[in-house]
Amino acid sequence: MRYSTQTILLKYLRYYWVAANSKGHGIHSPFVYQFIRNTLNATSSLNEIVNRSPSVTKILQEIEAVSANKLAPKIILLIARLIQSLNPLTISVTGSNKQFVAENAMHVNQRVESIDFALIGEGQDLATILLNANKLIDKMHSNSCMIMNGIHTDSNMEAAWDQLKKHDRIRLSIDLFKIGILFCRQEQKEQEYFIIRY
Repeated sequence: MRYSTQTILLKYLRYYWVAANSKGHGIHSPFVYQFIRNTLNATSSLNEIVNRSPSVTKILQEIEAVSANKLAPKIILLIARLIQSLNPLTISVTGSNKQFVAENAMHVNQRVESIDFALIGEGQDLATILLNANKLIDKMHSNSCMIMNGIHTDSNMEAAWDQLKKHDRIRLSIDLFKIGILFCRQEQKEQEYFIIRY
């Protein structure tokens, strides 16, 4: 069940208080610093991204279709920038309106060996979120990423986020309040958790 507006506001204030600066000051991870500079603070507009990478539009439509609530424009833009930088061949989008499906180029195929980009939407129960996420993480590689939408909007997503960011194969997590991003980055020896203002 979705948290009340007052609860979400209190959670946001707590997040804002502990989050690292959105310009990257004080971030000691070169990968996260580059992510902040080149993705969070990039200047490319959604129109520019879509014109350069038409496949981004199709993926964004899939994401909107499974989302229980409309995504904020800046989150859509951030997701578009991530998709453009990753240039994924295989994606998975799952949410309250759609079950686990992997998309490989132009056809649907649930037997793909690896996943480049995944998004899990809110509005699902905890067991379903974890089941879908673990299937995806098993197929992720060092350059893959998974976005979890609404990680602080309900108890199921919050519990799933807390569990999944500690998964053995996840090496890096970034909490942007509205979304969380998980990276496998197997070259990292230690797990790192970042909370960044966005």
